[in-house]
Amino acid sequence: MANAQETDDDKSSDNSLEGQTLKPREDNKQVETKDKETTHVTHTPISDEKHRRFAFRPSHKAVFIGLAIVVMILGVNAGILAFLLKKESINSKAINDKGVSISPGTLSKLGVNDSQIGSSNEKLVVNPNAQFNSQLTVAGGVKIGGQLILNSTLNASNANLSQLQAGSTSINSLNVNGSATASTLSVRGNFAVNGSAQFQNGVTVAQLLSVDNNAAVSGNLSIGGDLSSNAVAAGQLVVSGPIQIGSHVITAGRTPGVQIASGAIGSNGTVSISGNDEAGTIVINTGAGSGKGPIVSVLFNAGYSTQPVVIITPLGGFAEFYLGNVTTAGFTVDSASGLVSGISYQINYIVEQ
Repeated sequence: MANAQETDDDKSSDNSLEGQTLKPREDNKQVETKDKETTHVTHTPISDEKHRRFAFRPSHKAVFIGLAIVVMILGVNAGILAFLLKKESINSKAINDKGVSISPGTLSKLGVNDSQIGSSNEKLVVNPNAQFNSQLTVAGGVKIGGQLILNSTLNASNANLSQLQAGSTSINSLNVNGSATASTLSVRGNFAVNGSAQFQNGVTVAQLLSVDNNAAVSGNLSIGGDLSSNAVAAGQLVVSGPIQIGSHVITAGRTPGVQIASGAIGSNGTVSISGNDEAGTIVINTGAGSGKGPIVSVLFNAGYSTQPVVIITPLGGFAEFYLGNVTTAGFTVDSASGLVSGISYQINYIVEQ
């Protein structure tokens, strides 16, 4: 029985060896001897070259296990790399959101603290874009080398601008101490000028022009429509067309001079005048021994450029008065018949050029 057990063990060991035995090629010579108890396979010796050719080859299971280990290692490395990249992205986003933090010590060196913002020998240079989410207070001046772009409202208690270019500007109150030049100025509300206003070019007023005080026009005044005025004072009024006056024509000016022309008025006779250079009334009071001839001379305050037209009208139906002489400086009134002594005569006159 011992021999039978040993034979079974030998067979099991031979079967295990046969599973890993490499079969030689056909040209290899084999000699197999079998006994009753064991089976031996005897190989003929092969050369070194053929021995190297028959190197050990792993099984498929070992290959799959090795590939699985490699894939697992690569996956672990990829997970670690993804974790590091994600952490770096979170840190970068936190820096962008929160900005750059400056320690209080550094701010103190720059002269920035909670109490005041003063001058400092330190210089803060910010190369990238800077954003201040809250208010920014600057105690000193601010110099901007580039453009200033405001997305909201600019509030300034006092602004000194050497040049201002604005496409659309709304100003509640504008105080200009110096000169102001505007290509087009549109005023929807009141336009008040406390001092003098000079307009070098034409001025067009679409609606009513109201002047509370005097209006002085050094040049020509051209009115295309009607001129309505309570009073018009002009040194010289030139009208190229007809003049239509709906009410009285009242002349004004200083009273011209008057004097007795000759002894035709009689002794102790007097003359007087009321009115102006354009119209008036002459009063003649005769004395004893009055007669005919030149009676009174009227001298204008301002002489006419050419000889004017003088019209006289005696009051009371006296027809013996007529114009003796008319010049640019004045005129005389004569009598065709002897005047009655102790009588008061009145003569109206109108002068036009």
